[in-house]
Amino acid sequence: MEIQHQYVRSHKYIFFQIRVPKDNLTSTLAVETIFAQLHSLHVSKTFAEKFVEGHIQLWYSLEVISMGGKVSFIIRLPERMRHVVESAFYAHYPQAEITEVADYMENFNYDPDDPNCPYEIFGTEWKLAQDDVIPIKTYKEFEHPAAEETVIDPLANFFEGMATMEPHEFFGTQIIIQPLADEEWMPRGEKKVKELIGAEPEHDLKFRDAFLYPVNKFSKFSYKETILGSAQAHAPDPQLQKQRTNWLNMTEGEKERVTYIEKKISKAGYKTKIRFLYIAPKDKFDVSKKSIITGAYRPLANPMINKIKPDVGHTWTAVDYAISRTLEKPYLDWHLKYKKRNIFKGYKNRDIHIGLHMFILNIEEIATLYHFPITTKTTTVSTSIERTESKKSQPPVNLPIIEQN
Repeated sequence: MEIQHQYVRSHKYIFFQIRVPKDNLTSTLAVETIFAQLHSLHVSKTFAEKFVEGHIQLWYSLEVISMGGKVSFIIRLPERMRHVVESAFYAHYPQAEITEVADYMENFNYDPDDPNCPYEIFGTEWKLAQDDVIPIKTYKEFEHPAAEETVIDPLANFFEGMATMEPHEFFGTQIIIQPLADEEWMPRGEKKVKELIGAEPEHDLKFRDAFLYPVNKFSKFSYKETILGSAQAHAPDPQLQKQRTNWLNMTEGEKERVTYIEKKISKAGYKTKIRFLYIAPKDKFDVSKKSIITGAYRPLANPMINKIKPDVGHTWTAVDYAISRTLEKPYLDWHLKYKKRNIFKGYKNRDIHIGLHMFILNIEEIATLYHFPITTKTTTVSTSIERTESKKSQPPVNLPIIEQN
């Protein structure tokens, strides 16, 4: 693990702030295409590089933050990917402004063990309710060409919620994406499809199977085949026939589930980790802002497929007592501080090892979770979301940095 951290630290990382025009009419499909281009960060590793030199795939951190109600879109990226990221965004958003900025978390420190720390935090990671080869609801299901309002932004309420932050509050969404090769995850999806339709899964050849091959071959010797010929011997296997008709016996919902999985594994995938973090002074900490967290991705839930939900069990920065709060107080205090320390450290360092195991989302799902608000006939981009009025020759003022008093 340490050698991997050393490898990651050997690379330089930069932060881009991205602003799109006020009247953004570009489809979220453009963002999906951008993530397909950014997938070029993936590099094949040799055995020595992976297990001796500690090389791992680098990653991006996609962040939507609200500082006092001012919403900004940030991307942390390896510096060597600068031109790839710039060209990808400018290709689809030619009027955008991409500015290199400082890390807004750089000067902020938080220690739950320090009684003099003036801040309080709340945060959590997110997880999928089911197997990660099963997709969540995506932006394409919110597009209705025949309706008067052809596009509905599933995150519109979430963006507006971030814009309600008070001047003393910070709220951040962090989506870390680490590119995966197709062969690293698509076979799992194919196996899941076969499982759902009742097809016989392929078995890996083991040494025992190879050793016993002559015995198994002899045991399957058929006098019927020898005398009557192969046509009689190879009569349809009743079990195979049953497997072939499973699709016809499946309900429409079961078929739809299979179709969704096949669509997911047809696109490039990323290992993903999602964190939310809320920070405010202790005397102004607003517990009601937790509702922004819990309701963020509810529009993306589909009972027929998958949903993304807060990880209440492990990373949610709250603890419950089992029998007696008084008797368990020392442990509860320690456990709560441990959770807060981890969620803050993981967020600030954009660390993929702290917290839950990463899950897989494809580029369509990621574009659903990280895209720019779309202006439609009846909705407009919140005035609190940073955007361009028109194309400018000079970059905008750098993003402000959280400063600790």
